[in-house]
Amino acid sequence: MKVLQLCKFYSPVSGGMESVALELTEGLARRGFEMEVLCANTSMRTEIDACNGYTVTRAASLGRLLSMSVTPALLAHAGMVRRADIVHVHMPDPMTALALWLARPCGKVVVHWHSDVVRQRFALQMYRPLQHWLLRRADALIATSRAYAEASPWLRGWRKKITVIPIGISDPSRPGDEAGAARLRERFGGRRIVFSLGRMTYYKGFDVLIDAAAMLQDDCVIIAGGEGELLLRHRDEVVRRGLAHKVAFVGPIPHDEIGAYFRAASVFCLASTQRAEAYGVVLVEAMAMGVPVVATDIPGSAVPWVNQSGVTGLTVPVGDAAALANAINAIVADDAYAARLGQAARKRYLQCLHAEAMVRETEQLYRRLMASDGTRHGQERFLGAG
Repeated sequence: MKVLQLCKFYSPVSGGMESVALELTEGLARRGFEMEVLCANTSMRTEIDACNGYTVTRAASLGRLLSMSVTPALLAHAGMVRRADIVHVHMPDPMTALALWLARPCGKVVVHWHSDVVRQRFALQMYRPLQHWLLRRADALIATSRAYAEASPWLRGWRKKITVIPIGISDPSRPGDEAGAARLRERFGGRRIVFSLGRMTYYKGFDVLIDAAAMLQDDCVIIAGGEGELLLRHRDEVVRRGLAHKVAFVGPIPHDEIGAYFRAASVFCLASTQRAEAYGVVLVEAMAMGVPVVATDIPGSAVPWVNQSGVTGLTVPVGDAAALANAINAIVADDAYAARLGQAARKRYLQCLHAEAMVRETEQLYRRLMASDGTRHGQERFLGAG
């Protein structure tokens, strides 16, 4: 079975969507599927790479506009789309959807719905007809959680096509993580480390985390990793408020060093404030490393499902800095409590948030699609699951 993963970017570009595309591609390739990847490049040239038994075609990009990669070169690869038995397209990404529409795929189309378009309302008005075509054309829709599928206004009319497949990741731990963690603890004076990681953008809640820092125990330090348009503003705010001893925005962290930060952490914090945080893949990374989690109760998001409050960590109201600080303090003040939460987080990861579970359920969906009768494309055939 020939499968094309069609996505905005692909590893080594980091991000939740890119992580899912990588895990699916490599996992399905190991199971004997003939895999190809088509995505945008981060430069103005097209490159074709051989990766672990499959090929990745990175189409030349002209840059980004409104978080979208401007990649007309995608349109030159319609043949890849047409010859695939299954085209697995990761949304949202208008340029990818346009490439699919112009290519007119012959095989089955699976739309992986990572998130609604939340903020770019003007762009959405232009994109809406294409998005509607894609949802109608899809033979199946993958939602990453039941909560998001039910909350999304765009998925509401297509519920019979939806299969819920939670995002899973491979075990991120590495042999050198503990040595790196020891260096980090020494660097920050042996204090309790509250780790946070994500793009420095409007919905990630790093401003709330800064507010919470002033209320944390004196032996705590927040380490926030990631880059983005708000990084300098957050750093300036920390200095302005005299919190440089309590908060360190360390910028982008090399991929091979992230495990050490998780290993060094007493607690991981996700302070996101909007449903643009559809799942919180970074929570799964923390839980895989056995780190207790404090996260926000975002309505219509999978975040409260991923982190089970009182079991794998604690959940607090969105935008409530005092509640965020109280939850962090409660965990770091009680080593036995933190250990129980961390153990439960690791157990939950192994049970239902591992990449193998996601790959297995995706394979089952593919095989149902290929075994289905000749019903015309776009007819609603799949009952919601998961």
